[in-house]
Amino acid sequence: MSANVMIIDDDEALCVAVSRLLSNRGYRIRAAHSGEEGLALCVQEMPTLVLLDLHLPEMDGMETLRRLKAMDRACRVVLITAYDKARSVVEAMRLGAEDYVTKPLPMEELLVLVGKLAGQPASEGPEGRNGLKEIVGESPAIAQVFEMIRRIAHTSSTVLITGESGTGKELVSRAIHLISDRTDQPFLSINCVSIPASLLESELFGYEKGAFTDAKAQKRGLVEVAGSGSILLDEIGLMPLDLQGKILTVLETRQFRRVGGTEEISAECRFIAATNRDLEKAVKAGEFREDLYYRLNVIPVHLPPLRERGDDVLLLARHFLDEYSRRHQKPSRELSEDARVLLRAYLWPGNVRELKNTIERAVLLTDGPMIRASDLSIDRRARGRGPGRAVSLETFEKEAVHISFPPGGLSLNEVERQVIEKVLHHTRGNVSRAANLLHVSRYTLMYRMRKHGIGFPQKRQENQRSSV
Repeated sequence: MSANVMIIDDDEALCVAVSRLLSNRGYRIRAAHSGEEGLALCVQEMPTLVLLDLHLPEMDGMETLRRLKAMDRACRVVLITAYDKARSVVEAMRLGAEDYVTKPLPMEELLVLVGKLAGQPASEGPEGRNGLKEIVGESPAIAQVFEMIRRIAHTSSTVLITGESGTGKELVSRAIHLISDRTDQPFLSINCVSIPASLLESELFGYEKGAFTDAKAQKRGLVEVAGSGSILLDEIGLMPLDLQGKILTVLETRQFRRVGGTEEISAECRFIAATNRDLEKAVKAGEFREDLYYRLNVIPVHLPPLRERGDDVLLLARHFLDEYSRRHQKPSRELSEDARVLLRAYLWPGNVRELKNTIERAVLLTDGPMIRASDLSIDRRARGRGPGRAVSLETFEKEAVHISFPPGGLSLNEVERQVIEKVLHHTRGNVSRAANLLHVSRYTLMYRMRKHGIGFPQKRQENQRSSV
């Protein structure tokens, strides 16, 4: 996965130039125009590297640096300053900054510095830069998402991405942008919840000088800064109703005005919206405009929850294990069999984001070469739904099966695993007899045994050893 780089600078033109430079080299890049906005984005996803302007309005760069390091000591920070002030640089280094660059930014030098601190980006083959390699998974559910991304990327239609929190909506929206013909233009994201409603309109559309008390100079909004690129309206389901009407107007007319302005400005960017809400229910409840819903829902993309992605959870766990071991300079680890079983059986209500945090915590807090189930810090009640909870199965005539469901539900993979274990126990480890009883081929059963990490029962292994 490419390094996640953030630039925090109130110079919008500089942010656009750096974003374009780094995204064209395969890095994931996000921009913020104030310390507060940058810290809010870091709460959603901590970057590998932050390019931080020392002279920011309100919260200055030094205070922003302190808070960044308090959030994650491993996050690397490079200061951007218009003045080579020795005292400021020394203080910043003491607080944990890695290096600094002076304006005007030497772009080639910046590329070398980013490569050194954040690592080289992913390869630039047909799947390297387009963002699909950012999405880890091989299950049929995620394969459908891959296919949809490829189909819609080269269109200009509005996309509505839905799915539970933590399923990767921003990652998919970025992949759509990187595959599209707009890849050399900015990709910008705004969270409709993290910014106060009173400021959201000016962030999107900008404002004219004197539009309100603190508007001391004209500011371009994200829709204008995006140019011909893409803009993600994240958590649009919680956008205030009055602003929903203005977004609808922009989608219909492709025109907008800055706050306090009279000039009509063209909106040339592609709009991608994302939400974890059921917008149809929100429309019926009067909390979301029906006309905006239909305007957004031109191309719907639904992301499956992690619990429906089968063994993708193990691929993702391995990916995060490697990523955080490198990032925190920890030795390479392996997942024990009981950890793998628990990862498969757990329902993951927080989806990929929860898995990511779980693996990072295990990397930081576990000693030794193996991460076990007890190291994963999964809630005990959640474990009760997992491998420690036996499934109650009763069979009746005509192959009817009755299953007693625990209060928290159960995973289909867990049912299959326990059925196979019971049959193998019944046949004393004889795979051929077990396959006959399950009406599948021996090879199919062996494949499913490997999938679930099931070995021969002890008695069968002893019999095999004694016959040699």
